[in-house]
Amino acid sequence: MTKIRLSKKQWIPLIIIGGFVALFILPFTSWLIADEGMNQTGNAEFCVDCHSMKPFAESYAEDIHGGNTRHGVQAECVDCHLDHSSSAAYFFNKAQTGIHDMWVENFGDPENVDWEGNRAHRENYVYDSGCLQCHNNLQNATQGSNKAFVAHHDYFAGTIDDQCVTCHKHVGHKNLGLYISK
Repeated sequence: MTKIRLSKKQWIPLIIIGGFVALFILPFTSWLIADEGMNQTGNAEFCVDCHSMKPFAESYAEDIHGGNTRHGVQAECVDCHLDHSSSAAYFFNKAQTGIHDMWVENFGDPENVDWEGNRAHRENYVYDSGCLQCHNNLQNATQGSNKAFVAHHDYFAGTIDDQCVTCHKHVGHKNLGLYISK
């Protein structure tokens, strides 16, 4: 068997092509795969398939945030239930939540989770950074309404530690209590 030997001139195009693949094609392909994975695992259909969230999906479908509006705008589960303060926070939070939910579904007892009790800790499951992704003009919009301005003034001034769901207790899941008590 003869060995093929390449001259230095023959190596240069291979190095350039290999460098191009390493610097551009592989990262771009990795990004596409990761982005598509993130998009495919963020909607209600995926969440309901993977864990015991049927009552949440049903109440979400009745809510304005679930698309029950004449405007057709719909928030996905990840829009509210993941941290949007940075890409790193979003990715970490998505991984952490996904692993936790898979663990509970496969090794825990999801049928006996105190969902009603968890509602008292809604601040741990809904992120203001998600709310403000869509309601990014809220501070300016409240200027036109004295009632809305007074209700949101301390929040935007940073003088209180409340989160959006502290006051908006039933946002995102209309009649949730009825669904989780079934």
